[in-house]
Amino acid sequence: MAKLKGAKKTEFLKRMALGRKKARTVKKTPTRKRKSVTTKRKTTPLRRAAPRKRTMGKRRSKIVRTARRGSKGLGSSLKTGVIGEVVKGIGAGSLITLVMSRVAPNSSITPIASTGAAFLSGGIVGGAANLILTGGLGQLGGIFGGASAPQQEFGV
Repeated sequence: MAKLKGAKKTEFLKRMALGRKKARTVKKTPTRKRKSVTTKRKTTPLRRAAPRKRTMGKRRSKIVRTARRGSKGLGSSLKTGVIGEVVKGIGAGSLITLVMSRVAPNSSITPIASTGAAFLSGGIVGGAANLILTGGLGQLGGIFGGASAPQQEFGV
């Protein structure tokens, strides 16, 4: 038999030693309870999708929309606020005056009807604006029993 040298020899001797060993008797020991790990594990952050980049065309249209929305036109400013109530009152009063002149010309209730319509549509502000525009409380005086001054004619 050829002599073994180096790594082959050590490998052979290990195999031989394993074969010669006797089975050892194993002592049974009680199982030990281990403590749970108290250190926190590192959590990995959620990967979120990156926001899409907008194209130049979409960006431009958004800018144009916001610019248009920001600038209010003349029509929208006449519809809101105190000015809107004044416009509603004057419009309703003049509309009722027009209708009354067609239905009952020279009627004594036309000023009351137009002022009432102005109050209903434009509130106190609209009614007051209509009254001021049509000549004030003087036109309503003859209806409520007040004596209106006779108008003098100037003759030559």
